Amino acid sequence: MRNLAGKISVIIIVSLFLTLAETAGFCSGAILPVSVFAAAEESIEFRDVRKSDWYYEDLQYILKDKRKIFAGYPDGTFRPDETLTVDMFIKLILTIMGHNLENGREYWASTYIEKAVEEGIIIPWQDIHLTFRTNDDPYAGYKRPISRGDMALIAGRAVDRIIAQPEYRDQIAVSSLIKDYHSIPSTIKASVVRFYDLGILTGFPDGEFKAGNYLSRAEAVAVIRRIIDPSARKRPELPVAINPTPTPVPVSELNRPPKKDLGNGVVEVEGIRFDPETDVVNKSNGAMGILKAEEFVGVFLKYLKFYEHEGKARVRGYIPELPEGYKWAIAIHCYTKEPTELNSYESIFTNSDNEIPEYNLPYNGNTFDMPLYTNKEKIESVSLVFEVETEKGISGGRIFISLNLNRYSRYDSEGGHSLVTDFDPRGFFEW
Repeated sequence: MRNLAGKISVIIIVSLFLTLAETAGFCSGAILPVSVFAAAEESIEFRDVRKSDWYYEDLQYILKDKRKIFAGYPDGTFRPDETLTVDMFIKLILTIMGHNLENGREYWASTYIEKAVEEGIIIPWQDIHLTFRTNDDPYAGYKRPISRGDMALIAGRAVDRIIAQPEYRDQIAVSSLIKDYHSIPSTIKASVVRFYDLGILTGFPDGEFKAGNYLSRAEAVAVIRRIIDPSARKRPELPVAINPTPTPVPVSELNRPPKKDLGNGVVEVEGIRFDPETDVVNKSNGAMGILKAEEFVGVFLKYLKFYEHEGKARVRGYIPELPEGYKWAIAIHCYTKEPTELNSYESIFTNSDNEIPEYNLPYNGNTFDMPLYTNKEKIESVSLVFEVETEKGISGGRIFISLNLNRYSRYDSEGGHSLVTDFDPRGFFEW
């Protein structure tokens, strides 16, 4: 009798807390508080969920989370096979990021979408397939079922802020584990590979990711569980390379100068003195002066080398550290006379979060050693582009170097220091 009374209490409380379930499609704001579970049994059951279901343990873990991430429906069902929509998944991600928002008045998810854009989880000009509108509905794109690919895209932009200091391994090696990797859209490849590496995504039994498949509520539960719970991740073993390629020189072997705090906000990074009072050209947006950025570019050039290994062209180097609050925007452009191994005439290696693994440079303070996917005879031109940005992507100017035209140019967005001059490329090529 006591157990029966406990179950009835849980059902009553569930009904009270899930009033928005039917309008939002997945319980847009109502979740059982942890205290309910403490007073009731160890788990909560749904009519359409069995203990033998593959996602059962993940579901129980999520339901007990204090952030109220996920819930069932007032009729006592969970509907695991039901597809999630884009707006629903956006709310899930924002919730585990710690955002507790009120529903919008005219459209429940409007407040979540606004926050997602603010956080960079949704990039309107880039995510046109998600942000499109119709004459009747400005949020039409967000109400569509979300694909596994878009799930990876959205979650991938947030994962570094949810998981403290994630450690990624050789992304090329990880990509080899995904059987349909080459058919995955380039805009989401980076996120998919990082998720595989961390053990958040595991793919299907046939080894494919199936980016176009819609994400079910059960799959969403498993993904969210693995994001917030390291013990649930299934990190794969990487294949052993048959023909090992060169590896970057350890940063410790570069004999770099230590960071120094000189007082009054002045620091020394990579042996370069940075004073916010004199080296920031726009106090309102924090943009670093182009001449100071140029000093850090000089450190990058110091370690940059193009060389040949086993008949293939490669590039190695070091991404210099920057003062706190700044980040690099770097691009190495390599144009070829014939298609590369990746079937491209233009290879652009960048440190962008959205770059595919084959072209992805590391973050500040790391070395790299990467193939150019061609041989030196087929290379037509090489150019370099640099910007030192604030965390919000504001820069004081751009530096462009053409190694084949022997040309160096810089554009100072604040004015006064723009120029075009000759550049000596000797020393950058070891072939």
